[in-house]
Amino acid sequence: MAEVEAEAASTLRAEKSRDNMIRFADLKDFDRIMEMMINFANSAPVEDYHNPQYNDRGVRNYLVSLLQNGCVIVGEADGELQGMLLAQICSDPWLPHIKTLKELAWWVEPDYRNTTLGYKLLKKYMEVGRKMKENNLINNFILTNMSISPDFDLSKRGWRAIETNYVYEGA
Repeated sequence: MAEVEAEAASTLRAEKSRDNMIRFADLKDFDRIMEMMINFANSAPVEDYHNPQYNDRGVRNYLVSLLQNGCVIVGEADGELQGMLLAQICSDPWLPHIKTLKELAWWVEPDYRNTTLGYKLLKKYMEVGRKMKENNLINNFILTNMSISPDFDLSKRGWRAIETNYVYEGA
């Protein structure tokens, strides 16, 4: 019975969240973004990131820097922020004239993962990246796909895989 109720609640959330809103974050969103950052860290496939103890002022300053030199996109559903996509413009260390918009965190709260919220965050990121390229602010923009990320084919949306990262865990 509990499974049926949970499935019904998930379906209802999916129906309700069709009217979600994707927008750029502002300062009033920082508390909720920081909560989602903790959830993001706790879901990381590397345990060292779990249960982070963030320096509140430091994180807020970093988020302000992303607003100025990147993007902080948030997704609202059911009247509350339920997703985010954070990205930063970075210079290549060997070719500093090459600028890349790098996605740092793409997160949707678990109860909203079977909705369109994550895809809408991605679409907004792609729109931002294309505009930054058109205005010669960046040369390219990239997306990270972690081992725990949803398994969908980004190549159908114009993306090409370029590298894979590994964490050494000893042998």
